[in-house]
Amino acid sequence: MSDSASPSASISLSETTDVPAVLTRAGIDYVSVHDQRLLAIYRTGIFNVVTEPESVSNAHTLEIECWEAPLPSRADGSSSQELLDDFAAVFERGDKS
Repeated sequence: MSDSASPSASISLSETTDVPAVLTRAGIDYVSVHDQRLLAIYRTGIFNVVTEPESVSNAHTLEIECWEAPLPSRADGSSSQELLDDFAAVFERGDKS
């Protein structure tokens, strides 16, 4: 699924964050894998989100990797890195917009 060319990002959050709640508010589908990991679907791309050592409901840091780029018809010409940046921005603003 993943390869070494997959874009990734480390995010330090300013406050404790409930990752599933942020994704739900943003209308982003996700599947919980275990306490410290979930997979999110954003613009048909698949993103691996890991919060170790914290749980996804009480996270201070996120490791996000683009596992699978969106379908070309849904990517709007954006690169995988640009989509990863857009996805990461959801957490930076806590989806308050």
